[in-house]
Amino acid sequence: MRSVGAGHMTRWPYWSLCKECVEEADKGVPGWYERRVQIVMSSQDGAVCGVTPAVKEARDTAPPLQLDGLLECLLRQYRGGVDGGGGTSLLCPGCDGFLREPVTVQCGHTYCWHCLKGEHRRRCRLCHGELGRPPHRSCVLLRQITDKYHPGGSRLHRDITRRMEDGDHRGALHTLRLAIQSDPNDLILRVYRAESLAALFEFGKALEGLDFVLSKQHNWPEVHYRKAKILQDTGNLYESLRCYLQCLGLDEEFLSARTEIEKILCDFLSPGQETVEGILKDLEMTTLPNLPLKPFVLGSDKSETTYHHIQPSLEQDEGTEGSVKCTSTSSSNLHRAQSVHILHFHETASEDGLKRVSSEPFLSSKENGILLKRKFSLSEQDTNVCEDGPKKHIKQGEMSNPAISLADNAILNALIDGSDFECSLCMRLFYEPVTTPCGHSFCKKCLERCLDHTPQCPLCKQSLTEYLACRSYNVTYLLEELIKQYLPEQLLERKRIHEEETLELSNLTQNVPVFVCTMAYPTVPCPLHVFEPRYRLMIRRCMETGTRQFGMCISDPEKGFADYGCMLQIRNVHFLPDGRSVVDTIGGKRFHVLKRGMRDGYCTADIEYLIDIQVDMEEVQQLQELHNAVYTQACRWFQNLRYRFRSQILHHFGSMPEREDNIQVAPNGPAWCWWLLAVLPVDPRYQLSVLAMSSLQDRLLKIQHILTYFSRDQSK
Repeated sequence: MRSVGAGHMTRWPYWSLCKECVEEADKGVPGWYERRVQIVMSSQDGAVCGVTPAVKEARDTAPPLQLDGLLECLLRQYRGGVDGGGGTSLLCPGCDGFLREPVTVQCGHTYCWHCLKGEHRRRCRLCHGELGRPPHRSCVLLRQITDKYHPGGSRLHRDITRRMEDGDHRGALHTLRLAIQSDPNDLILRVYRAESLAALFEFGKALEGLDFVLSKQHNWPEVHYRKAKILQDTGNLYESLRCYLQCLGLDEEFLSARTEIEKILCDFLSPGQETVEGILKDLEMTTLPNLPLKPFVLGSDKSETTYHHIQPSLEQDEGTEGSVKCTSTSSSNLHRAQSVHILHFHETASEDGLKRVSSEPFLSSKENGILLKRKFSLSEQDTNVCEDGPKKHIKQGEMSNPAISLADNAILNALIDGSDFECSLCMRLFYEPVTTPCGHSFCKKCLERCLDHTPQCPLCKQSLTEYLACRSYNVTYLLEELIKQYLPEQLLERKRIHEEETLELSNLTQNVPVFVCTMAYPTVPCPLHVFEPRYRLMIRRCMETGTRQFGMCISDPEKGFADYGCMLQIRNVHFLPDGRSVVDTIGGKRFHVLKRGMRDGYCTADIEYLIDIQVDMEEVQQLQELHNAVYTQACRWFQNLRYRFRSQILHHFGSMPEREDNIQVAPNGPAWCWWLLAVLPVDPRYQLSVLAMSSLQDRLLKIQHILTYFSRDQSK
């Protein structure tokens, strides 16, 4: 950033000048600075040097250039590791507590419903995958398991959350008081209680409750966030910033915390120079007295936390709810003034910390309050600021959690029944279980087959159009883990059956899937638009088994499909949002049908592959001459086509393959023969007769006969 106006300490950053002022400043035109001041002082609508109010607002609300670096530096001392969970399987990765109202998100991991409420995070804490769009509904099967383990717990939590959503916080507090007395180790009840107290403006009691929860379970980002919100609403911006940083340090995908931190930092900061040297240079040029520089490191104070300007707790009188108001949130200027007081109060930070430079503070009218511009700079030495920060938070699963003592493996082993884990579609044990947004669980392949027919849940008929469009059928890890841990023998048997089915589908000579549609030829591309449910299933099975092949035959009115066909190799599949797909294939081996069959709606066949008969050395020369003559005739016919027809052929089939030196090396003969047969406008039955030939000489004679016929028409 360039300096402006020698001998002046301007209050406006250089980038806020209009084009004319920039040009005058660069040219050194006398009086440009005074004219700028006059423009600003005379402006009534907030416009500065011709900048519109909308542009000015966007410019003022944009975070400073150093904000990302500053936030990264501050987060170093607050970061804590997140493990995959310890102890029992029925633990939430969000709060590390017993699962209440388990919700399986898009990535396949399961959280408490309360931990997902409010859309605070967009990605999973464990895999950083997408959580999916709200509303999040609890997994029916997992809720049944947790209800078995903790009877009545989910019903109680649903009643409390319903009261809170309806605004009946007094009633929720009454229910919570009884629930906490019966189960004092349930920390989520205390979080509910703090939320209700905060809604009734009893901030002191709410903070005490959240502090108690954090003393038992310190790595719970949602609790840090809720504590920070209460502190921010009561004007304690410094303490709220520390809590937001703790929340973001535990879960860097916690978007709400990051947004609030950026708001607070933007409120603290003003646009400044890029480096400390630039700031000091401006301080030397200013005519105002220099202010002392005070070090400032967030979180360096290890003294006991104190809350400033918090509204005292209300009495238990039920009739005082409407008269309570929070007087600490009157204006943002007052918040800044309170934060300044707190920042000056903490002077125990290290000298190697981030430097806080105050430049040109001034006191204006009462309405404007106290304005303080701070300038933060990140230099190389600032990277060591957080080395001696507070101790890392306890990792997930390492603290003493009362819920873990409840979730004993022996109890779960006695409660879990194999019938609980049966797919309602195939009536077998879940294999690769997936959970839909409506909360129902199925085998992955069973659900895909249902969605081939209609984009609705097979049980509740809720629309799964968006779920089908994203095609993120991720396995529900918790269900899979429970099956592996408590039903190992049944799972081994289920895997054996699945492997046998996959092996049968992988056979490329028996029960080969057949697509009855059009003619296909070796080495010739054959794009397909697949929309029928039976062929959706067929294509998906070809991809899952790894064969990526199926047969293509034309229909036959008597037999169903023709006796001869061509195998197609899948090169790429593009799925459309509604389940249809565009499949890019290319022709492979030719085959002869031995036996016909049917599987799940599509045709199958036992086949044998065809290869060309090799000729003797005495006949090779004669066959080569015939080959060259037909190739030349084919090139002449193609060049004599009209430009429009020739362009369409090139666009769809590509250019004609080159002539091959060894015409017997390929099992299907020269590639150009099949390309020409695909583009010639002849009846498919005639083309099928050529495809079935195993003699290259007979095939060349057939093609020569067709070319002679069409060349005679071209001459006319």
